[in-house]
Amino acid sequence: MTAARDTILATLAKGRSAVKPVPNYVLPPWTNDAPGHFMAKAKASVAEVHTLSAVDEAPESILAIMAANQLQPRLHLPSTSPLQALPWHRAPGLKIAPEPPSGNDSALSQADYGIAETGTLVFLSGPQSASSWHFRPGCEFVLLPRYGIVPRFEDIIMRIKALGRMPATLNLITGPSRTADIEQTIELGAHGPRAIHILIAG
Repeated sequence: MTAARDTILATLAKGRSAVKPVPNYVLPPWTNDAPGHFMAKAKASVAEVHTLSAVDEAPESILAIMAANQLQPRLHLPSTSPLQALPWHRAPGLKIAPEPPSGNDSALSQADYGIAETGTLVFLSGPQSASSWHFRPGCEFVLLPRYGIVPRFEDIIMRIKALGRMPATLNLITGPSRTADIEQTIELGAHGPRAIHILIAG
């Protein structure tokens, strides 16, 4: 039995082609305006994009967007999130709820990066950023610092490598959740938020 096994493995080894090294290709320089390109791509994915002069403007902006879209003035935000430190007193009437949202609720998160090439939001999972929150709410507000927008996905990989560790989950989100499984008709909110509001700050 052992001799037969060795013979089979040796035959398989001989049939293998030599492992080719991964090519060290170089991407062409990015010449477009990264934030502007990100906003155009995000809008094309049916996401709503808003610009803020500073992060502290987020509470007032979120309340105004909720009023314009007739959303309940209740925003779900994890108690461990750094966004709890925002000046929420500037948005009187807006209630901050720490419990996980449901499909009829609104929630707020902060993206680690944005990819200009595709208008994609990037979230690294961690103690202050639970991945499940991106799939629970009916409407998700996402705060994205302008300096976090990079040209391509490859730039994200380079930055993660620089961190020296890979997060348990890397969530890439481009626009609201959608499906066309039923009669090839686009249906929003199939597996996550029906609406995404991106607030680019800075």
